[in-house]
Amino acid sequence: MTCPFGGTCTGSTLRRPRRYLSVSSPGLGLKLWSGRYRMLEWRLLCQSGGVADEFRFLTLRAFARPPRLLVVVPSAEAQWVRWAAAGLGALSRVWGGCAGAVVPASVVDHPALADVMRRMQPDHVLEYAPSGATVEGIYPGAVARALGGLEGEARRQAEDIARTEAWNLGGLPDLEPAIAALRERLSVNAIRDAVQETHLFDDPAQMGLTALADVAVRPVLGVPFPLVTTPTALAYAARVGVDLQAPIAESLVPDEARWRDGVTQRAGTVLLDWLHPASPQDTLALLDPAAARCVRLDRDRLRAEPVVVVGDRPEDFALAQLAGLVHGPCMWMPWQDPSPFTIMGRFPRWRGPGTIRVTSASMSVQDVEARMHTMWDRRPRAFVNGKEVDDKAFVCVPVEDLRTRGNSLYVHEQAWDLPRSLPATVLPDGSLEAALGLPAEVPPGLDAARDKWQVLLVASDHPLPPHRTLTGDALHAGQGNVWETFVRAADGGITYSSHRFDFVPRGASLAGTLAAPRLRWPSLPAVLAMAAKPHRVQPSAAGKRAAVAERLLGSRAALEDFAAGPGWDLLQTFLPGQQHPGQPEDGWWSLKTSVVMTFRALAATPLEPEWDTSQRRAQVDEWARQGLLRRGLALGCQECPAFEFYPLEEITQHYRCRRCGAGNDLTQARWKTGTSEPEWTYELHPAVAELIDNNADVPLQATRYLRRQARGMRPLMAAEFEILRNGEPFVEIDFALAHADEIWLGEAKKTNALGDVHRDIKRELCKLLDGCRAVAAHRLVLATAAPAWNTATLTVARRELHGLRTAGKYAPDVYLLTAVGSSTPAFELLTPAQDATPVRQ
Repeated sequence: MTCPFGGTCTGSTLRRPRRYLSVSSPGLGLKLWSGRYRMLEWRLLCQSGGVADEFRFLTLRAFARPPRLLVVVPSAEAQWVRWAAAGLGALSRVWGGCAGAVVPASVVDHPALADVMRRMQPDHVLEYAPSGATVEGIYPGAVARALGGLEGEARRQAEDIARTEAWNLGGLPDLEPAIAALRERLSVNAIRDAVQETHLFDDPAQMGLTALADVAVRPVLGVPFPLVTTPTALAYAARVGVDLQAPIAESLVPDEARWRDGVTQRAGTVLLDWLHPASPQDTLALLDPAAARCVRLDRDRLRAEPVVVVGDRPEDFALAQLAGLVHGPCMWMPWQDPSPFTIMGRFPRWRGPGTIRVTSASMSVQDVEARMHTMWDRRPRAFVNGKEVDDKAFVCVPVEDLRTRGNSLYVHEQAWDLPRSLPATVLPDGSLEAALGLPAEVPPGLDAARDKWQVLLVASDHPLPPHRTLTGDALHAGQGNVWETFVRAADGGITYSSHRFDFVPRGASLAGTLAAPRLRWPSLPAVLAMAAKPHRVQPSAAGKRAAVAERLLGSRAALEDFAAGPGWDLLQTFLPGQQHPGQPEDGWWSLKTSVVMTFRALAATPLEPEWDTSQRRAQVDEWARQGLLRRGLALGCQECPAFEFYPLEEITQHYRCRRCGAGNDLTQARWKTGTSEPEWTYELHPAVAELIDNNADVPLQATRYLRRQARGMRPLMAAEFEILRNGEPFVEIDFALAHADEIWLGEAKKTNALGDVHRDIKRELCKLLDGCRAVAAHRLVLATAAPAWNTATLTVARRELHGLRTAGKYAPDVYLLTAVGSSTPAFELLTPAQDATPVRQ
């Protein structure tokens, strides 16, 4: 049958009526609806060079969300609060400002902000470009000084332009170098050498972004810009937003106590009471997600984990905003003497010990503890049955210990978690390529001719970590247009701007203006290969054996379950010297190339838990079907005395000896036993035999445990691989995992040490850390089947981490996975301090 799309028919099904049809067409997948046919499904085999690739439908969840903005503002020491307030004012006027943050330029490289900025995953890093009116509000008389000796009508017109347009009359620091470095570090904003959005202006009409006023359906208000002059006022303004144009009455100017009340109270309705008493009852704060038709999603976490930031420096201000976006509810307390009920008033639901984490970017942990314990000691004492109740709900931690599972994002309230199905081909390396572009839909309340949004596509069984290499060409499928829109990995999936970035003809249709990129979901080996450049990544010998076993069993998860079950122990008896005394002597033979066994020998092997004969029979048949076991006969040769195993498919009445090539007849003299008929024997697949012989069950059970601990999206797994430097392997990694927000590498041992002596341990650990650095991994997992790692390994690991972090060098978090394969494995974070002990996570 001829395909209407230029392909050829090779087999598929129709529903109602029952007919059979199939189409193969390069890169195409369709679902057609027609008349009395309820649905016509074309199953397509995508062909490349005559070799058919595997084809599947990729199940996705689609989200529409506002762009996440990271705005860099000038940071003059004496006026940093005012500049931060001005940046908040411009951010508050943009749709989705609730998902953005303002960072003073002086702290963009602060080490306390590096990880939280990475986890924020901004879509745009923008330079704040204030209007002349804003500059005048910070530096009174700036406009007059810039205009010099102009007089009359020329001066009036120039003054109007200077106040309304972006300030370009000098006097402001150059932020571009800091912003360029930040964009490079976070891998945002760019399509090769082009940048989509560069500046954030006070006037939304000058932006390539959507104004909040165009989207909001209720009145919105914020803190008048002239009032934000202290860190405490800024802390409240960061909650509700800043209005750059709101007038103020002198009688409404609040004092510091009023600002503190606004920071510590739960509801934002206090804004309407004392700053805008005449506002309508349905007024919302500028940074309220509801004002932007948005809701906040916390994914892959059981509950939010509140954070309190203390300190009155610019880095504390930036940390509080970013922590609120990444970790959960956050409160910034820049004042010196908080009241005993400050935290409880803001977070009344979190009462458990240590459930609220207190930190600072400018203060040491000791200083934070002193401030907080002084506050706590002033609380009124409570007694129950004569005993004092100390329900202290906070714990003081350094910034690097703010580890929160999952991620948060603000999405359009009516356009999130929408099911989609995208035709895709499976490439030889496991990557998925979309067969068709997926046009964006216009979310309710938005105008495609005016508004812009981000499209997020998440595949639950194929997460993508937000790695710096996963952008542009890495995510565009073959023949895709990289100039169509900026595409990158974020939030565990692929995100792109809703509108086309390349040439759009005048009068184009909606489909012609919206982006519909051809996408690729790289496999974890492909991600690692891109991340390690210029180094090369290749499967190790163990990785190749694991790939063979995965192919036989169907998946990595099936191989992990096999390694954790009694079948692993049963097949271990195929290894030379591993036969059990209970097996009959005439039930197995050790040949030159392998050990072969009869079913009688397998049935006599003790197992824990026990399998009865019928279970073993069914399992052996299943293994034979999969190819783990090969059924055949052990036959000899009439010319030489060698016995060899001949698989079932090679057995004929006449066969040739594998050793000498002599011809033989299948007669009683040729089989191993003297019985009247031969007995089937089984040989273990060589790749599986080598896996078992090399203790591959330890890394397999380690990844099985880590897979089961993951929440939400199932992580991607990769078997053993090597990273090459100058063509030579310098490190072998036992396993790799990719979550929605991180890459983990792992080393698995049956013993409890990385080496025999201190020098060997340090060499092996440094190679592993070097491998993590090469691919920018976030965690290194040290797994062992022993109950615990030995003291020498832990000491070396702590010292290395302590030295790297003290020197400000890259160092991944190191986790210890012990008792792998037992009923009580433990997963712990290794602290870098030399005198510390692992803290259970």
